[in-house]
Amino acid sequence: MRNSLVASVVSIGLCLLALAGCAGNPTTADLMKQHATEMQVDVDLKNQLAEDWEKGEQLVATGEKRVNDGEKRVKSAEHDLKRGQDDVERGRREIADGQKLIDESEFKFQENFPELDVNSDK
Repeated sequence: MRNSLVASVVSIGLCLLALAGCAGNPTTADLMKQHATEMQVDVDLKNQLAEDWEKGEQLVATGEKRVNDGEKRVKSAEHDLKRGQDDVERGRREIADGQKLIDESEFKFQENFPELDVNSDK
């Protein structure tokens, strides 16, 4: 956008110069218009730079907030991951302990009461 605006203003300035060249020596009015055109290019550029700076400032602010929120989520996720890993480890220990108790109780039952059948597949 900035380039097309600058190109348009420069084209207008060149047209004014061409018109002034066709008429002979430029008049005071022609020179004033030429200076105004040159100044307008500077004004437009300054305005565009100010707008870009404001947009950049806003992007920095939203980016910093997004980074802060993301870091909080990562920390929370790491905490949840640790809890989940601890739960899985505890669950596996409970399964192993439970299976050991089941196996021991079946063995002791059969050892103490060999005449009784406790297999459920009959």
